[in-house]
Amino acid sequence: MRMPRYAVTAFALAVLSISARRAESQAPQQPALNPATDAAIRPIVDRARAANLPVELLIAKAREGEVRRAPVERIESAVRQLAERIATAHDALTPNPTDREVEAAADALKAGVPRETLRAMRAAGKEASLAVPIGVLTQLVLRGVPVERASVQVVNLLQRGALSGHFIALDDRVRADVLAGKRPDESLDLRLKGIFPNLPQQATADAAGLQTTAGNKKPR
Repeated sequence: MRMPRYAVTAFALAVLSISARRAESQAPQQPALNPATDAAIRPIVDRARAANLPVELLIAKAREGEVRRAPVERIESAVRQLAERIATAHDALTPNPTDREVEAAADALKAGVPRETLRAMRAAGKEASLAVPIGVLTQLVLRGVPVERASVQVVNLLQRGALSGHFIALDDRVRADVLAGKRPDESLDLRLKGIFPNLPQQATADAAGLQTTAGNKKPR
């Protein structure tokens, strides 16, 4: 006997709900913060939560400090600084940044990437996720590429329609070059030459250029 379609759907939803609850119950529980640590960072976390910022990053930072046996004062200072970077990152990536984007942007700010670069990336990338591009920019800067140079090239890639796969490939190749002894800025310039011709916007621009050239030719 066949079940009605609505019954099948309800059954499937019930199974998914049970599976989700089971997975949640089996997930490892994070240890609670030390009461002194919790009391120290609670005002910071509450303000971040009221501003709709990802507070899990702040709690994870505090837990990291406890694992390293840092004094409560240092943990509070580190969490406060991170909260400031998260707020700046969220503002730079408006209107609706994801938690992953905010986390990546907070790391970028710590590495010295200016908020103006993050704003330029949002304008260039529009609604596409910037988590990977921002992460790659941070890695370029940490490897020694001057922040202004790296910022300009990453924004340029976004403007030309680069996708996450392009950025991952760029990061992999620059990392390999640096490990082989090449200067990071030279590696960036070299690897960009192999990426630019394969970008969507570049292909469109090349096609438009060919059409313009053809249209300007005079009949013989």
